[in-house]
Amino acid sequence: MIKDYIKIIRPLNDVMIGFSVIVGSFIASGRQLPNLYSLLFGFLTGFFISASSMVFNDIMDIEIDKINNPNRPLPSGKIKIRNAYTMFYLFSIIGLLFSALTGIITFIIAIISYFIAYFYNKFGKKSGFLGNIMVAYSMGVPILYGAAMISKLNFNIMVYWLMIFLSGIAREVTKGIADVEGDRKAGIKTIAVIMGEKKAAIIAFIFYAIAILLSPIPVILGKVYPLIYSIPIAIVDMVFLSVSIITIIKPTKQISTKNKNISLLAMFLGLLGFLISTKP
Repeated sequence: MIKDYIKIIRPLNDVMIGFSVIVGSFIASGRQLPNLYSLLFGFLTGFFISASSMVFNDIMDIEIDKINNPNRPLPSGKIKIRNAYTMFYLFSIIGLLFSALTGIITFIIAIISYFIAYFYNKFGKKSGFLGNIMVAYSMGVPILYGAAMISKLNFNIMVYWLMIFLSGIAREVTKGIADVEGDRKAGIKTIAVIMGEKKAAIIAFIFYAIAILLSPIPVILGKVYPLIYSIPIAIVDMVFLSVSIITIIKPTKQISTKNKNISLLAMFLGLLGFLISTKP
């Protein structure tokens, strides 16, 4: 039973969001981190707001998941809906409280991001591509949040955010291929539903390709150690290319589900690359 409560918050996603806050602070400051309390509060803000969004997503998706993912905790009945709502409210409050401890600007960013996630889960998901954009924003905003914690939002940070944002759109479009059957029945206008799985896979490839084209910019700007940066980022770029091409060749639920999970791990490797290669 405990594993179902862990599963519903998608801890890998939550840890990556929290870790992204730390990465944002680190690269914006030139390898100089704020105090330990700020880092901890920033990580926990990202973790708990992400967790609340994941729970609320499953609450809103319970009928769709009875078709697409019947083994998930809510559609399978392993977690009761009232317990899921309790988790959502609790994690929301905890996340926003921690954000208030990191400063007014970061609190505002957290509030905006929280309501974007809420609006997406409540209303935006059925819009399809607009919903993909909302999710991709949420994936990239922790980098901006981390930089804002130390008042150093700059062009370099925006490049990193844009790479995450574009690859996040690609991943969400790919996810739409995996969920096309349930989304079609639920009236969710994803690219896969409107244009078909093959064209959706091609569009995902385009967004991955643009993100890849941006990846040399930190080297060109002299913000990173070229060799240390290039090795992990080259691996990430190759993963993005390969999963998108494979999905184009075979845009099935099984392949797209596998590839969207692989791309998430690649994004985590990309964050590590940003972290270890940043110059003082």
